[in-house]
Amino acid sequence: MKHIGLFLPIAIILFAGCEPTKPLVTGEDEEIIVFADDATWNALEPTLRAVFEDTVYTPQPERWFDLRRMPVEQFDNYETHKNRIIIAPTDGEGPVAEYVRSALSPEVKTMVNEGKEFVIVKYDTRARGQLLMFLTAPSLPALDASMQARAVGLLYYFRNMLLKRELAGLEAARRYHKTDIEQRILKQYGWTMYVQHDYLVAIDSAEARFFWMRRATPTDMERWIFVHWIPTDDPSILTDRFVLALRDSLTRRFLRTVDDAAHVEIAPYYLEVQQTDFLGRFAYEVRGNWRFSDRSGGGPFVSYAFYDTATKRISLIDGSIFAPRVEKKKLILQVDGILHTFRTEPQTIAQQ
Repeated sequence: MKHIGLFLPIAIILFAGCEPTKPLVTGEDEEIIVFADDATWNALEPTLRAVFEDTVYTPQPERWFDLRRMPVEQFDNYETHKNRIIIAPTDGEGPVAEYVRSALSPEVKTMVNEGKEFVIVKYDTRARGQLLMFLTAPSLPALDASMQARAVGLLYYFRNMLLKRELAGLEAARRYHKTDIEQRILKQYGWTMYVQHDYLVAIDSAEARFFWMRRATPTDMERWIFVHWIPTDDPSILTDRFVLALRDSLTRRFLRTVDDAAHVEIAPYYLEVQQTDFLGRFAYEVRGNWRFSDRSGGGPFVSYAFYDTATKRISLIDGSIFAPRVEKKKLILQVDGILHTFRTEPQTIAQQ
């Protein structure tokens, strides 16, 4: 089991905020356009690919992103592209290095030269839903070392942007959601989340405090989302071991095959447990793969477990994918987006 520490953002904003009249972004979600001088690219390409083309196992290996280097002369042609990186050391030679030096304010340049910062991110510079990242340091070796040391954080920015775009899509399709179910579970259980039009309620147990909805369209793939909550005055019981044991106990009871011969369990490979901030709460984020206990199938899942002080509850919310013949990275992102629409009753009242 791989543990990842709580990530703290390291961004500095260079430019002014976006304007509502800007166009939507273009390009593929998983493509990152890189602008780099020849010397920089030749020296840092292996590290760049290791950081941003990191593998997610679903359980088949899939890359998070694909890097594509473009000549700086085509910079204007990609001004509305979803994901861009501009990378150069401050002592470098070439048009990209010159551009980076001219873009840095004196204060930021001092921080870079003192080794206090090396990444600057900006959202929506030319289009809505866009991420632009500057990577710079006093020298190529320093830039290489900084990227390797903060690899998880660098990838986080682009992964988080994927999630933001997914959430924007969910909100845009809000009128198609099953708002009657959303309102019912809010009234009955004190929490709610988006219920898309093609999700069906599979289990709704007030006694077990377990709600499970699933989507089975097309018929060769499924998406499962469940929520379980525990009233408690003791948030200290929330640990990584508690979360893993709780998920296995719930899936053993509720997520079973039709013939009741097998149940869902956490697979003992490619498992990551991360302390994170989930919608303003300290949480454990678990990413990995589930499998049937008879080894007849499996797929990826993502869980968040957190304590909410307003309702005095530990909640476990979980999304899983079963899609044997297709890539699953985008599918797990879709259920992750729905998990991020979770709101307690006090939150919904505060937002009104």
